[in-house]
Amino acid sequence: MRGQQSFSNKEKNMSIIYNISNLLKRVKPDMKNNDFEYEEEMKNLKQAHKEWTQAEIYFESVKDDELIDHAIYNLEAAKKKYFYLLNRVREKIEKEKA
Repeated sequence: MRGQQSFSNKEKNMSIIYNISNLLKRVKPDMKNNDFEYEEEMKNLKQAHKEWTQAEIYFESVKDDELIDHAIYNLEAAKKKYFYLLNRVREKIEKEKA
């Protein structure tokens, strides 16, 4: 089962990278005075994605039943952080375009 999950994680990561690329394409032409602000937010978004990926690797590697809850908690927290930051960036872009 975990082998199947790894395959879906790869697909999910590719989808996330695709979404970030599309987001960057939409942001870059509009960048003027907000260059630094977007740069910092994208840096935070990439870091959150890295944390999520690391949490997935940790979850996949946990063998001890007592650590499974910890791994799940870390995974869910990292995922929520990533999507929070992603939505924040999207909202700012939409707000500036309006």
